[in-house]
Amino acid sequence: MGDGAVGAAWPPDPGPGAVCAFLFAGTGSSGPPDLRRAVAAGGAVEEAVRGALAEVARGVPAGGPDLERVLVDDPASYGAVAGDAGTAQLAAYAASVAVVRGMAAAGVVPGFAVGQSFGEIAALVCAGVFTVAEGAAMAASLVGVLGERGAGGGMGLVLADERAAGELVAAAGEPSVVVACVNAPQATVLAGPQGALERVLAAAREGGVRAVRLAVPYLAHHPAMAGADEEWYKIIRGFRQRPLRMAVHSPVRGRAYRDDDDLHRALADCIVAPVRLPAALRAVHRAGARVFVEAGGGAALCQCARLAIPGARTLAPLEAAAPGGG
Repeated sequence: MGDGAVGAAWPPDPGPGAVCAFLFAGTGSSGPPDLRRAVAAGGAVEEAVRGALAEVARGVPAGGPDLERVLVDDPASYGAVAGDAGTAQLAAYAASVAVVRGMAAAGVVPGFAVGQSFGEIAALVCAGVFTVAEGAAMAASLVGVLGERGAGGGMGLVLADERAAGELVAAAGEPSVVVACVNAPQATVLAGPQGALERVLAAAREGGVRAVRLAVPYLAHHPAMAGADEEWYKIIRGFRQRPLRMAVHSPVRGRAYRDDDDLHRALADCIVAPVRLPAALRAVHRAGARVFVEAGGGAALCQCARLAIPGARTLAPLEAAAPGGG
């Protein structure tokens, strides 16, 4: 099944009776969000998308970005404001919930949700645990904590499996750099202080391994962030946890969440604990998911799904052009 193409009806049709797993990307994985085609669908879909953005706006702190302008009215302006503190993260969150609402209005309802890192907030909102406005407030506060506590650090992608990535770090003699995220069988994200991280990435490239710095301006999924998790937990624990309305599989916990889990604590754990996405994708596939849907900009997690599960069917509703969907 191909990903969404220019000019195609929105939302794309996953096929009759398809059980969908919606994927929510983390910072550094989501592409530039553009909701114009979703709004252009008109009717109930447009109403749902604009309604979701209005709910997000209620949770954005005063002085925050005008997300409807950036995502709908003038997406070309996104590049100019994406570097502002919190804008890219809030835009990614808003795009995610708008995609979920818009597709639901057209009858495409997720059976499963998988959140990658920052995307776990939107995944739990999708599952009804928190409201859209609460999720926006949580996202904004997380950016604040990470920006302050994780300053001086960053993240980089190496095209190697987890073991090989660890060997690259060891060979470079930079123990402050750790495996932060396993995105696909041969795609691993490292995190560490900027200087040490750059040295590991440079050594990887010298050894013939593709390695790039990600646009993440802080440290995350790193043991040095201990304390930041507690700070954010205290901020968000006042938001009421509601029952799960669908299965949410956590790449951090390595299983589906339960209603007796402290899901505020689970979110906070993402600040310090590593993410292993392929195992979560395979778990929802075993549980019955047959189409993986990128709930947000780009198609990065669809690509991860195809790499983790050969032949996986994917949809990327906000992808402007079809890269091939399996």
